[in-house]
Amino acid sequence: MSNYYEGCLAVKESELNLDLTLLGGQSFRWQKSVNCKDEPEWRGVVFNAFWTLRQNQECLFYKVHPNPLHSEITDEQHCKQLLKLYFRLDFDLLKQVNRWRRAHQHFDKIAIHLKAVRVLNQDPLENIISFICSQNNNIKRISNMIQWLCSTYGEKIGHFGDRDEFSFPTIDSLLKSQGRVNLESSLRSAKFGYRAKFIAQSVQKINEFGGSEWFKKLHSLPYTEARQELAQLPGIGYKVADCICLMSLNHLESVPIDTHIFKIAQRVYLPELVKVKSVTPKIYDEIAEHFRKVYGKYAGWAQAILFCSELQQFQLKRSPDDSKEAPKKNSKKKR
Repeated sequence: MSNYYEGCLAVKESELNLDLTLLGGQSFRWQKSVNCKDEPEWRGVVFNAFWTLRQNQECLFYKVHPNPLHSEITDEQHCKQLLKLYFRLDFDLLKQVNRWRRAHQHFDKIAIHLKAVRVLNQDPLENIISFICSQNNNIKRISNMIQWLCSTYGEKIGHFGDRDEFSFPTIDSLLKSQGRVNLESSLRSAKFGYRAKFIAQSVQKINEFGGSEWFKKLHSLPYTEARQELAQLPGIGYKVADCICLMSLNHLESVPIDTHIFKIAQRVYLPELVKVKSVTPKIYDEIAEHFRKVYGKYAGWAQAILFCSELQQFQLKRSPDDSKEAPKKNSKKKR
């Protein structure tokens, strides 16, 4: 590829940690590698283009290869605008982190190491399909499934390093030539399992609801109404709907409750739930409301930082004393 843009954006490393943000389970299209200068870099596809990112303490450096068939990227200034949008750089994260640290001692401890987690601003269709794939799955396998989907139904952007890179497919590309039944069959052949049915049916429903216009409607609706609309899609429960609300629809009060957050709630925030075995709808809402009460209207972002604190690959970034936070009366009980 010879057509590309490159430049740098002034953003401090203390306000954007690429490891935590890109590899922490929000998106599944980024990979970390080391370049010829032995510098870490992150490579991935977003905004219908292939990006290579690296950073120092003061700047975010980028190189962008747009889709040669369909690209809206026009110049370096546009690249910077897209990065600001994607990483929500207009959000004063450090200011909010300081508020959250005052709100709860647990957050005060983990924020020392994990404060620069940013909630990505993602495409709703990609986010929906990715999180359907995430059910009972791991990040590596989810990434492989999404890569297969893009290589099969997306458009080739180019060959970079050791593989071809593709745009995320559109609703039209998923349905035009295949139809729902054939799409489901193809996904099953690619070992998507039961998720194949949910993806195929959800794509069909999104198309019936209006596609991109429906997503615009969800963006403008109040959070609870947007979540309820998303829950109409096959295979989309409140947890996945909350992920979409948080990461694609700008509803930053949305608090997804997965296994990690449930365990944190039992261990730290709501120890009275320590004997609860599963997350019922009632328990789910109780935990989410408690987080909103503690962390306010951006509780979903605080949750994203708490989530990263529980991921195994980021455990070394935590204080060794964090595991001692649970009240003594719960110390012998199952986590």
